[in-house]
Amino acid sequence: MKQHPNDIAKANSLLGYNFAKTLEKIGIKNIFFSPGSRSTPLILGIERHSNIELTPVLDERTAAFIALGKSKRDQFPTGLICTSGSALTHWFPAVTEACHSSIPIFLFSADRPLELQDCAAGQTIDQQNIFGKFVREFHQMETPSLERSFTAYLGNTLQLAFRQSIGLNPGPVHLNFPLREPFLPASFEEPDIVSDEKDIQNFRPSYPNSCKSITEIVSSCKRPLIIAGQFTTKKSLQIWLDNKNIPVLCDSLSPGRHTGHSSVILRYENLLRDFSFTQKARPDLIIVLGPLPTSKTLRKWIDDSDAKRIIIEPRGVNVDPLSSESTSFQIEYGQLANISFPVFEFGWANLWIDADQKIEKKLATFFSATFDIFEGKLAYLLSLHLPKKSQIFIANSMPMRDFEWFWLNISSDRILLGNRGVNGIDGTLGTAIGMAHKSNKPNFLVTGDLAFLHDSNALLFAKQFQGNLTVFVINNGGGGIFEHLPIAKEPEFEKCFATPQSVDLEKLCSTFKVKHELLSSWTEIIERIKKPAESGIHVIEILTNRKKDRQIRQKLLSMSPFNA
Repeated sequence: MKQHPNDIAKANSLLGYNFAKTLEKIGIKNIFFSPGSRSTPLILGIERHSNIELTPVLDERTAAFIALGKSKRDQFPTGLICTSGSALTHWFPAVTEACHSSIPIFLFSADRPLELQDCAAGQTIDQQNIFGKFVREFHQMETPSLERSFTAYLGNTLQLAFRQSIGLNPGPVHLNFPLREPFLPASFEEPDIVSDEKDIQNFRPSYPNSCKSITEIVSSCKRPLIIAGQFTTKKSLQIWLDNKNIPVLCDSLSPGRHTGHSSVILRYENLLRDFSFTQKARPDLIIVLGPLPTSKTLRKWIDDSDAKRIIIEPRGVNVDPLSSESTSFQIEYGQLANISFPVFEFGWANLWIDADQKIEKKLATFFSATFDIFEGKLAYLLSLHLPKKSQIFIANSMPMRDFEWFWLNISSDRILLGNRGVNGIDGTLGTAIGMAHKSNKPNFLVTGDLAFLHDSNALLFAKQFQGNLTVFVINNGGGGIFEHLPIAKEPEFEKCFATPQSVDLEKLCSTFKVKHELLSSWTEIIERIKKPAESGIHVIEILTNRKKDRQIRQKLLSMSPFNA
């Protein structure tokens, strides 16, 4: 039987009301949306009937990356709402990143009802399961009705989606809402039909216990090595740091990088390129905590090693891209404190620590004498001068590698973030803005010129942005990372790979009314690090020479602990 228009409108309003109340009950604090007609019931429900902060963002792609940055910072789901048609397809890059970096996000898309599918209705595509395996779960919602059963179904589904988004393997969850017109009734009266599901904010995932099996493997080793992935915390690493006989190699985003512990090894790129060192420093056990660092040198060395390899991954997903044999365990990092370790070979850790410190001293000598602008020195100086409790977002490609190679192990409470799920340059600026929005901490972004330009549309949010974000743009007129590839020697390189650009960043920033500075001395740069922007987005451009910088990097990475 065909619904009366007034009943449709009332059902839509009831949907919006209970949608807002349930999300508020779950604990959702922020929803970003891009305006559109079909999503009216969802948007007005949130705006009129909740304390959830609802923030408009012109384009869906930017909205998704801002939500990603917010969720990454808070480790709690942020919501996204969009209208039907191509709108939600612009979420895709951010959704893939959230999927692979295990960041919880709520995706709420409006859709045409069944009768308007596959008939050339405007702004209509097949939205069912559009993100495929890149979401933890997809829910095709029923068309709203005034039945009490629909309200119960809505509440149950939203709370189930919440559980799915924050489970053992957190990530995005997609709910698709088919909505009929009209979207609003002539008047609205607050209904008495509200979901009565129990509060689930205290839901926590549980993990299997594999400590006994791990202890058995560890018991026979004499030369163990820990590789700490990006998801490890200082607390989860404490067991390894307290046992000073175990070298700990840290990912560029691992908090272990700034503990100040001597057993933390940061110059492994240098050490593993040195044949003399690798012959002396052969482990018999490698314990990998989560995904491996990006270093190809490290990955090849592990793959060529004859050491036993244990992979600890709380999410229960496969994070081993190597062909060599390994054993995986799904266990929370904190449970590893229950492992019993044997007595290790005397001097094993010191072999790594002494070599690491020798490289460290050589780098310090080089950087103290380097007055010309070199890209890698920025990461080094940031580790020295960043204010306390700073949050810094690092773009992929060369900035991420410079942090991996040149960041110092100085004890601090600073937070390093990046989009390392799929390692793309898309959405870099938007994600950093999401990280910094309404944050009372000093916030930084280090990015290359291509990553910055790729996401420059995110500057449209500058007017709404609340907080501070200092953006260091390393402008080398193209893609610096390609200079390190064999293709760089070919005649087609500059045209087909380097992606040269000559955009005037000052004029670009001016268009968005964003502050811009071009700095050319280390003294000025250090001053901006120590005293960042207090409010708004402040872009600091640093001009470099990517071909010259490639030569410097090769020189620095060839430093050996065994020669002068």
